[in-house]
Amino acid sequence: MRSAIVVGGGYAGLAAADALARAGVDVRVLEARDRVGGRVWSVPFAGATVEFGAEFVLPDYPVMRSLADRLGLGLVRKGTRYGYRKPAGGWPAGIEDVSRAMESVRSLPPIGVGLRKSLARLGLPDAVSEAIIARVEISCTYPAEDLDDAVLAESAGSFGQFDSWTLAGGNARLASVLADGLGSAVHCGAAVRRVRWSDDSVAVEASGGVSETAEALVLAVPASVTRSIEFDPPLPAWKLGALDAVRYGAAAKLFVPLRSPAPPSAVLSVPERYWCYTQLDADGQPLPVLGVFAGTPAALGALEVNRGPERWLRSVGALRPDLDLELDPAEVVMYSWAEDPWVRGSYSAPSISSPMDTAALTARVGPIVFAGEHTAGAWHGLMEGALRSGLRAASEVVDRP
Repeated sequence: MRSAIVVGGGYAGLAAADALARAGVDVRVLEARDRVGGRVWSVPFAGATVEFGAEFVLPDYPVMRSLADRLGLGLVRKGTRYGYRKPAGGWPAGIEDVSRAMESVRSLPPIGVGLRKSLARLGLPDAVSEAIIARVEISCTYPAEDLDDAVLAESAGSFGQFDSWTLAGGNARLASVLADGLGSAVHCGAAVRRVRWSDDSVAVEASGGVSETAEALVLAVPASVTRSIEFDPPLPAWKLGALDAVRYGAAAKLFVPLRSPAPPSAVLSVPERYWCYTQLDADGQPLPVLGVFAGTPAALGALEVNRGPERWLRSVGALRPDLDLELDPAEVVMYSWAEDPWVRGSYSAPSISSPMDTAALTARVGPIVFAGEHTAGAWHGLMEGALRSGLRAASEVVDRP
């Protein structure tokens, strides 16, 4: 029987560990946090479950849907039109104007310039162009000036009046059910500090006095924190260069209770680079919660997220006077992924100045295989991408001669 250590208990690491265990590999998972799931984090709030991290299951997530079905995890229709957000707060642009413009964007070939310059080729009205840029910046959590214009083609598929879902009970249930299936092989609170490796073995040292040895290792942590692990011998320069080149955006989420449940809605604040939404519960009834998501470092700075929710709450109250919001800071919850020590950002962004080299990011180094959403190519930044990367990494371990 082969043996493998998986570093990271998020979607990528757990998908890899599950696939390895099902293939008969003796696998152990080391996770630095005190919970599994990584950037998927479901939290009870206002009688519901909200997602501090990755939230929306979109129609083109076949791997996630298949895995959820295998594990007996049902999907809940949110009612929120993830791809159909009403622009507000800026120059006047209707949602139908934006939707028609995106039809033209779908056929716009990338030319390797920033998002704003590339979009200017269409000669759109300023208000429409700014609404599209705001939408893409928020979704990428990264400034338009350094976003590769190929992101327009990627983003085009996320515009439209399609349904969205979450897993019943929260997206973190997928992680917890996978971890439960692995039993005592999963160790939380074990932050890996050192990896010693040779061509056919690895030895790992982690916090809490944890040490493990195996024939292979799957490294499923964000590129942004890989440098905090000491490798002996060091990873080659080409691999370190590829990891260091990955750029991460900044995102924060805010959840505000409603005095009265509200039907599904989706509104985009164009100037302040956030969007907010209401949704349905598992029984198809409106939830008494407003979710709010801000993206880009500049947006988080302008909203003074690092000082608490007060500034953001004032903006949300002005943006959504149609809702009966409870704007007491003591009643809301907020989380900033930019301040999370185990990722130091949100998710990988397609930068022009520092492009991701998927071939180098996925290439193995001796017995070390690499996973995580940043290795998922066109699926980067998504739950679907994280799962796909974990399955790919497991296959590399199993198929290695």
